[in-house]
Amino acid sequence: MMIPAPSLGMNAKDGTTGDGATGPKLPASDVRDTPMAAVTTHAYTKFACALKDALRDFHRTDLLAQNPLLRSGIGGLSETAGPLELKALLSQTASTLFGNARDEKLRRVIELTYFQPALKQEAVADRLSLPFGTYRRHLTAARDRLARWLWESARAAPAQPSPPATAKPTAEKEKPEDETATSSEAGDSAPPRLSIVVLPFINIGGSTQDDHFVDGITETLTTDLSRTSGVFVISRSTAFAYKDKPIDARQIGRELGVRYVLEGSVQNAGERIRVNAQLVDAESGAHLWAERFDKPRADLLDMQDEVTTRLARTIHIELIAAESRRATREHPDRFDSVDHTLHGWRAWNQHLSQEAARQARRFFEAALQLDEHNVGALLGFANAHMWEVNMYASDDRAGQIRAAEAAATKALALAPDSADAHVTYGTVLFAMRAPERALREFEFAVSLESNLATAHGYLGLMKFFLGRAGDTRAHAVEAMRLSPRDPLLFHWHFIIGVADVYLGRVVHGIENLRKSVEINPNWGLSQFVLAGALALAGLLAEAAEVCAVARRLAPNFTIAKFRAEAVSDNPVYLAQREHFYKGLQSAGVPED
Repeated sequence: MMIPAPSLGMNAKDGTTGDGATGPKLPASDVRDTPMAAVTTHAYTKFACALKDALRDFHRTDLLAQNPLLRSGIGGLSETAGPLELKALLSQTASTLFGNARDEKLRRVIELTYFQPALKQEAVADRLSLPFGTYRRHLTAARDRLARWLWESARAAPAQPSPPATAKPTAEKEKPEDETATSSEAGDSAPPRLSIVVLPFINIGGSTQDDHFVDGITETLTTDLSRTSGVFVISRSTAFAYKDKPIDARQIGRELGVRYVLEGSVQNAGERIRVNAQLVDAESGAHLWAERFDKPRADLLDMQDEVTTRLARTIHIELIAAESRRATREHPDRFDSVDHTLHGWRAWNQHLSQEAARQARRFFEAALQLDEHNVGALLGFANAHMWEVNMYASDDRAGQIRAAEAAATKALALAPDSADAHVTYGTVLFAMRAPERALREFEFAVSLESNLATAHGYLGLMKFFLGRAGDTRAHAVEAMRLSPRDPLLFHWHFIIGVADVYLGRVVHGIENLRKSVEINPNWGLSQFVLAGALALAGLLAEAAEVCAVARRLAPNFTIAKFRAEAVSDNPVYLAQREHFYKGLQSAGVPED
């Protein structure tokens, strides 16, 4: 039986990010041109579902006999082929596809889950010493690669008989003009999306006594990035093999199978220390982003934590933006679940507005249509719904809360140790008027990941809802310290500002509300609250101007809606709200 080889355009390795891609959605013309009879009427998603069913039913020959793959001509199977031939094809293909030592974990995941006597998935995760959420991501990644390879192989005419471990890429002149070359001379598949190596930072002009601090920057940053959802990070020990060696980002990318390289330096200048970092595209060698920190030389460990925390968050955002651009550039008509998810988070990381949240939600919905187990898409989908609800902009509050609760609950089941998942579930809980439970979710998220800025920011917001506005500022300030260039920075200023206004410190509140509006002028709620605060301060003309801007951004916002959707019944909070309603009325906010 012939095992197919991948076609040159296939991006098989992408799935190793673990975000649950199900595969590209092909345009109608591609479906019509494919030689597979079954795909004449079924898109790639139907094919991927049939493959998933075949893996699930691997030990049930009665069910395999009915699987559409047997009628598709896949992998050279004849029309008379039966379940045994299909089983052999699937197991041999998986062994060949994941034959590289780097793919050993993926091979073991798919073998233990499907090909050996059936175990519960929790038992497989335990046998492989993997957290269940990580195991699920590996399983989805392995299925994705297997589906893409078989799909592309069946579309090729004729299918190539050689296995992927020995397949050689066609010479450059034989490739179509618009085809992207693979990065490996030995025919290795493309690197995972959001894959990065943190090279050892260079100690510039410092003494050898500073080496431990410089190496600590590298190691801590590697650890922080490895905890970030969807990011594939080369281990510290592998990265340190490149210490004190000339750096060629493209060569390192090929050798380690990553798309991005982070390099940096630490310079000791007496009482100050400067840290530089650069993110490099490992395929082109282009510099994508750079950052510099100048800090007083005080407690080195505290400084190390602060620098690496800020870098990890910013790098994650930059990786998402770069991969989103790459997908648009390389295969704009064939987005898979991960591509849609990256586009969604890229939209989310822009200056958030009602329209931006809805645009992000459309991308997450498209991702979930391709892979319902994509944790990143589930969290994004829930966040986008909750942003609209919690900003008093929803026309279907109950329906959006139900949709977000279902998505957040599913994400938590798939990734119970994800701090981001607990933060998202917390935002759903306070929309459901359960701020005490939400507070506990945010506290648990901090216990899982102490440097998660969003968890700290929302902790402050929950204490505000629970009548403890005096505690809010410290939590929001901590969020800003951890991620001073965060896309949600405007939100943390807003939280501080509204807490001050409710506490009667209107002038201080206006200062932070102005900062919130300056950072993100597209968010209606901060404009409305600023208008109310200005009115309370007696600045009625300016309040009216700001209110007019706010009404254009959020035309369905009214005082009655704001009053009806209070998320807490805490008497202190409600009394403070009553006073603020007067400011909204004076600013010209509609009653109904």
